[in-house]
Amino acid sequence: MVYIIPVPLRCRGFKKTSMMKNIIIASAMLMALISSCKKNVPDNIQEQVPQGTVLKSGTFVSNGKTTSGTARIVAGENNTVKLVFENFSTGNGPDVRVWLSPNTTATTYLELGALKAVNGTFSYDLNSSIDYTVNSRVLIWCEDVNLLFGHAVLQ
Repeated sequence: MVYIIPVPLRCRGFKKTSMMKNIIIASAMLMALISSCKKNVPDNIQEQVPQGTVLKSGTFVSNGKTTSGTARIVAGENNTVKLVFENFSTGNGPDVRVWLSPNTTATTYLELGALKAVNGTFSYDLNSSIDYTVNSRVLIWCEDVNLLFGHAVLQ
């Protein structure tokens, strides 16, 4: 007498269960990574918007955190150039930075400094060595977890 044991069915079930466990573990790790960006940035800043000629502008879109608002390059008096954030909002986190980059992968970038606030209107000075036509992406980057919160393409 020969007994047939449906081993492939057990293996398929095992693989599905194992794959499901891996998905759950990966999801938990991703959530821990994103939620590890605890608050370190001030909540709100309302600076006066610099007056001048708008050279480029773009709208922020979300990546790793909900991000919105407008970024503008404004040329002002005495040859000053500023990157202005208007009606800006994003998630909070540790060591959130503002970068200008030719792409959103941040393989190369120019750092403008720490994010001044997660909500509000504020600006950063751009010196004459910064080529914002090449570095046309404004990145909101959480350095601690290597996560792009959001970006704007300057056009």
